[in-house]
Amino acid sequence: MNTSLKENKIILENINFLKKILQRKIGVDLSGYKEDFIRRRIYARMLTYGITDINQYLNLLEKNNEEKRKLLDALDINVSQFFRDFFVWKIVKERVVKELVEHMVKRKVSIKIWSAGCAHGQEPYSIAMLVVEVCKELNVNPLVKIYATDIDDDALKKAKLGFYNHQEVKDVPYFLLKEYFQHEDGGYWIKDNIRNLVFFRKHDLIKDPPLLFVNTIFCRNVFIYFDRENQNKILSKFYQCLYKPAYLILGASENLWSEGNNLFEIVDNRAKIYRKKLDSNKFTNVF
Repeated sequence: MNTSLKENKIILENINFLKKILQRKIGVDLSGYKEDFIRRRIYARMLTYGITDINQYLNLLEKNNEEKRKLLDALDINVSQFFRDFFVWKIVKERVVKELVEHMVKRKVSIKIWSAGCAHGQEPYSIAMLVVEVCKELNVNPLVKIYATDIDDDALKKAKLGFYNHQEVKDVPYFLLKEYFQHEDGGYWIKDNIRNLVFFRKHDLIKDPPLLFVNTIFCRNVFIYFDRENQNKILSKFYQCLYKPAYLILGASENLWSEGNNLFEIVDNRAKIYRKKLDSNKFTNVF
């Protein structure tokens, strides 16, 4: 029996029932997650124990708090790194951040950026460093608020701490590492001039209302874990809250469905940068 058939036989005859059981046993709502994604992650965790019976694994979850944490990590996939897909950040700097800073200077207002699904904080801190660098080039003060949200309490706790080990900062360019990190305690602390620009909070993209009047949203490598219905629900929220210049940046491997293309136009397909359409009939424009 090949692996995919074995997965289906072992794990899921009724994925919706399994979602309900997991919500009761570990307190996490998986209703919006793709079935194949849940199947693969649970099957991988079962293999680590040599378990082939789903009920046996569910019983393990009830008794073993460490396994609960590991399963949550596997389901949430808090893969977070500084300047992930570095080519994207180069394009974001030229196509998005410079316009944001020019907008800030011209309108004399603070710009508002949302890092949705911020995991351990590397993304919002990367955004902050990029904004500060552009502000230096233009000789202006960084009037910016970066709101970083996630549903995972442990991830937010680490993000707020702002401390990273050597492996976690390996992708940070040396000049940025030297400028914006303090090397001590066997690792690297984010300096206050970057930390002070980022505001962390718990937020559920599906259940909670969106932030208001956001100029740009980074939601990278998050949509791949939601089904199409919930992706569209989130996109609708993003559309309603985006305000000039109104950019949305997705992960390099993510694409919009046709419904999303009705709301957003492509700015750079390689970097997955989108801009809110002004002519969409689905929602009232907030510009």
